[in-house]
Amino acid sequence: MEETLDWVRPRENTVEALVYGMEQSDGVELDLRLTEDDMLVLHHDSKTEFGEYPECLTINDLPEYVETMDKLLENKDFIRRWTEEGAFTCIEFKTPHPSSGKAGGWFDGREKEQHMIKMIQKLDELLQPIERSSSSTVIYSFDPKIISASKKIKNNLEFSRLRPNIRSWGNWTTQRIMATPSFLANSLPKLMDKQRKEGSPMLPCSLQYLKGIESNINLGWTVGLEGKKLERLTRYRRGYPVYVWPSKSDSERLLLDAGLTGLTDDLSPNSVTLDSGHARWIKPATQPLTDEMRKELDETPMKEHASKISELQKEISPWHELSDSERRTFIERWKKKWLWEREIGTLLSETAESSLPWEVSRIIGHRGTGKSHRGGS
Repeated sequence: MEETLDWVRPRENTVEALVYGMEQSDGVELDLRLTEDDMLVLHHDSKTEFGEYPECLTINDLPEYVETMDKLLENKDFIRRWTEEGAFTCIEFKTPHPSSGKAGGWFDGREKEQHMIKMIQKLDELLQPIERSSSSTVIYSFDPKIISASKKIKNNLEFSRLRPNIRSWGNWTTQRIMATPSFLANSLPKLMDKQRKEGSPMLPCSLQYLKGIESNINLGWTVGLEGKKLERLTRYRRGYPVYVWPSKSDSERLLLDAGLTGLTDDLSPNSVTLDSGHARWIKPATQPLTDEMRKELDETPMKEHASKISELQKEISPWHELSDSERRTFIERWKKKWLWEREIGTLLSETAESSLPWEVSRIIGHRGTGKSHRGGS
């Protein structure tokens, strides 16, 4: 039996979790809120563990576990992976709970848009000194105001919407019930059409659109991760990036084989074998496998997965150490396999030792190394 490592998952949305997730996978997803004194802080839930709204507190009044975006950007390991090695960052903007009295409360959409504008301005200001690829970062939100707000001020960021719109209030069950009509009315192809029309560079969505009973009940074309449904998805998608949560152990390999990106809640070093039986490779973009290496890993007996993965991690060159011709070979192979519609010249213009095109399939650490507290996406 292979040795297992002692590992305790760091608290979600902390610098520790985000740095670890950035190192171990192709990137991370994080949540931002705006405090009373206009500081961007790493926090998912609408309330702190002590029942307070983060937007109603100053940075000095928040619990010690709440850290700032400024502190994360001071971490050299995080910045190195992001700006030099092709890793990706998904930044989710969270809006205040309506009962907090912030951002217009329950009814004033104009105030909510202004709140979003302020968050965009603060983040754009923080990221100005960081030389990163234009295809390395996306800012998204469940709130549709993210799109209108982004178009009202000059900035250098890329924006998208999370669909369907899940409200910022209520418990997990209530949020899902409120989102059901939107889910039923929109198939994944319809969502992709909406995102393209808005000019969004990608679509973040729920696994429900691709797998399980729910994927068969929404209106429009049904798509999936296997067989004819996968063929339909690949043809319709034409390489348009789709980021899927949750990327569970029984679906992760299906997502990667479909050319999609998965947001995972499990980056434990002991998770070396997926429920599908495949050996797990969590850097498909920033340490890509050739077809031959993938076949070799797939043919490795399960009891040897950990040692084989460790061996390949040392042998296989990461993206930033590949030659230009090697990177081009990967891009051409992926374009052909998943029918990417953009021209090869355009794709290669986003390809360098520090960057990959939007279309590339990745594994992303959700909230750093995974969800560790209550709350939804």
